[in-house]
Amino acid sequence: FLIAYGIIIVACIVMIFVSGINLDIQFAGGSQATYSYTGDIKLNDIESVAQEVLKTDVTVSESASYTNKSDTKFIISVSNNKTVDAKQTDQLLKALEEKFKDNNIEQVEIISVAASVGTTFFLKCLVAVAIAGVLVVIYVAFRFRKIGGWSAGLFSLIGLVLDIITAFATCVIFGLTIDASFITVILTLLGYSLNDTIVIFDRVRENKRIMGGDTDIREIVNVSNNECISRNVMTTLATFLAIITILVVAELNGLATLRSLSIPLAFGLVSGSVSSICVAPILWGLYVAKKGP
Repeated sequence: FLIAYGIIIVACIVMIFVSGINLDIQFAGGSQATYSYTGDIKLNDIESVAQEVLKTDVTVSESASYTNKSDTKFIISVSNNKTVDAKQTDQLLKALEEKFKDNNIEQVEIISVAASVGTTFFLKCLVAVAIAGVLVVIYVAFRFRKIGGWSAGLFSLIGLVLDIITAFATCVIFGLTIDASFITVILTLLGYSLNDTIVIFDRVRENKRIMGGDTDIREIVNVSNNECISRNVMTTLATFLAIITILVVAELNGLATLRSLSIPLAFGLVSGSVSSICVAPILWGLYVAKKGP
């Protein structure tokens, strides 16, 4: 399993060099213009018009209302620390209206984020994740202090880090936009994966009392894992199917904004099950067997 995680990390690094990281304007800074329209429009045609007017690379995406299929919108995003001023916005709207005369194009909203603001927001998100990680270690250390709590907390954190890396690698490999939803994914995985890990460590604590302190800790961990594996796998499977259902419904109804939430969360949930069963307690057992609790 560690080899599998290593492959994921290597693939992520390769994709970063090949295609880069697709940061939302919330983090990278830039502008985002949303337009409503009727009929059918090819996104490639919109992209050509926008690039000609704005003289820079743009990203065009489409979204549709779940309740009203006729309420269709496209979003033009300009990142890489570039913003669009009022004059360019007016020129872009006129160019789109001239190009697509029969589609009733209307400007819905314009969002601009300065690069410094995006960087500050990104750093605050990282601080929130770091604080959550520290609290995880403290909580696990306190709860399982009778079986070497600090070491259990640190190895639980290793598993959580692998889950976060998996979710991040999923975004990079699939070319998903990393936005505020990704922070939601990370915080969700911290709680979800930690819960699975705590269940196993709780069984380790109980089995150590039942089997006796002289029993090899690796045997105790193995027995505890076997007792919990069915529960953890079934719980993860149920949640995974729910997330996939959300993704399918979102894709069928044009809700592309949910893609950056559901896909990394689905892969992160699978990683959380794997790390909580096959990584954190196993490494902890090897550590305790060698160093003592």
